[in-house]
Amino acid sequence: MGSLFSALNTAAGALSAFNKAIDVTQNNVANANTPGWAAQNPVMESVNIQSADGTVGGVTEETINSRNPLADTAVQQAQSLMGKFQQLQTSLAPVQTAMDVTSSSAIPSALNELFSAFSQWSTQPTNGTYQTGVINAAQDVSEAFQEVSAQLNSAAGTVTQNLQSTVTQINQDAAEIQGFNAQIAAGNSNPGLQAQIESTLENLSSLANIQTLPGAGGTITVLLGGQTPLVIGTTVDALSVGTNVAGATNGPPTSTILDSNGNDVTSQVTSGSLGALLSVGNNLIPSLIGGGSQTGGLNTLAKSLADTVNNLLESGSTTATPPFQAGSALFTYNANPPSGIAATLGVTPNFQGSQLAAVQTGPPQVSNGIALQLANLDTNPAGQINGQSFSGYFASLAANVGNAVSSANTSATAQQQAVSQAQSLQQQLSGVSLDQQAVQLVQIQSAYQAASKVVTVIDQITQSLMDMVQ
Repeated sequence: MGSLFSALNTAAGALSAFNKAIDVTQNNVANANTPGWAAQNPVMESVNIQSADGTVGGVTEETINSRNPLADTAVQQAQSLMGKFQQLQTSLAPVQTAMDVTSSSAIPSALNELFSAFSQWSTQPTNGTYQTGVINAAQDVSEAFQEVSAQLNSAAGTVTQNLQSTVTQINQDAAEIQGFNAQIAAGNSNPGLQAQIESTLENLSSLANIQTLPGAGGTITVLLGGQTPLVIGTTVDALSVGTNVAGATNGPPTSTILDSNGNDVTSQVTSGSLGALLSVGNNLIPSLIGGGSQTGGLNTLAKSLADTVNNLLESGSTTATPPFQAGSALFTYNANPPSGIAATLGVTPNFQGSQLAAVQTGPPQVSNGIALQLANLDTNPAGQINGQSFSGYFASLAANVGNAVSSANTSATAQQQAVSQAQSLQQQLSGVSLDQQAVQLVQIQSAYQAASKVVTVIDQITQSLMDMVQ
C-alpha cells in the first residue's frame, strides 16, 4: 500500500504542476494584446526518486519569463526617434504655413505690390493717386510682416506650452516607474507588473532619449541621455523647464531643461518629443523671429527693406528745383530688442504723398531717379541681403523651413518602419504566439489527462486490494 500511496502522491504532484502550466498558458492568451506583456513559458522538470530521503519523484513546473532586454531596448530607442520626428512634424506645420513662399502668401505678395507701386509712381511722380498707391502698398508690407511675426510668435508659444507639458509627462512616467520599483522591492514579481514597466518605458522613450539599467533587487534605473538620473530605485529626480536669460541678447531667452538640482542638462536631450521641441523652440523659430542671441531672418529682412527705402527717400528731393526739399522716411520700426523689428514695422504716422521724394538731385539731376531706384530695388545690388534680393532672401528663409519639414516627414516615415521592425523582433522573441499557446495547451492537457488516468488506475487498484482483504 505504501508504494501505491507514493505513486498517488507523485501523480497528484504532476496534476498540480500541469494545472499551473495550464494557468500560465491561459494567462498568456488573455494578455496577448496587453502592452508590454512578455510570454511566460511553463517548463516541466522531472524529479528523480530518492528512496534514501523519501523523495517519491514526479514532475514540477517552473515559469520562465521570455522577456528579451535587448529587444526591449531596441524598441525604446526606435520609439525615441519616432517621437522626435513626429513632434517635428507637428511643431513645424504652423511655421511652414507662416513662411509660405508662394506669391499669394503675405510677405511675397506684399513685396510684389510695393515694387509695382514704386514702378507706377516712377512714371508720374507728382500723381496723387500713384503716391497714395505707394503708401497703401507700404502699409500692406508692414501688416504682412506683423502677421507673419504674430503667426511665428504663436507657434513659439505653443512650443513653450508643449515643452512644459512634455516635461510634466516625463516626470509622471518617472513617478510610475518609481511606484513599480517599490512593488518590486516589496517582492512583487507578477508578470503583469513587468508588462506595465515596459509599456511605461516605451512611452517615456517617445518623450526623451533614456537609458535603462538594472538596479538593486530587480528594480529599474532610468537615466536621461545616459547621464542624468530620472529614477533610481524608489527615488525620482524630477526635471523642470528653465530659461537661458544670460544668453538672451537679441530677444526672448531660450528654454533649458534642468535636473532636480537645477543643473542645465539641455545638451543631454537629443531625441524624443522633448528633443524636437527644444530644436524648434531654441533654434528654428529664433532663426526667423529672433530669440536668445539670434536677431532672426525676418527681422533682418524687415530692417534692411525699411532702411534701404528710407535712405533712398531721404536722399532725394520732393521738389524738382532748388531749394531741394529732402524726402521723409516711409517706414518705422522698434529695434529694441532686434527681435521686435518685424512685429513693429509700420508706415510713418500721417505720412503724406507729398513727402515721397522722387527726384535724384544728382548730378545729374533726374526727376524720377529715386522712384526708379525704388522700382528696381528688388533686382538692384543696393537692395541685396547677403547677395540676395529681398524676395530671394525671404524665399531662402522659407526654403530652410521647407527643408526641415521635408526632412521630418521623410525621417518619420523611415522611423515608422524601424519601429515596426523592432516591435516585430520583440514580438518574435518575447511576445505571445496564439498558435504556439494552442499547441502547448493541447500538450499540457494531454499530460494532465494522463496523470489523471494514473490516479484513476491507482484508485481502482486500491479498491481491488481492499475488496480482497475483506
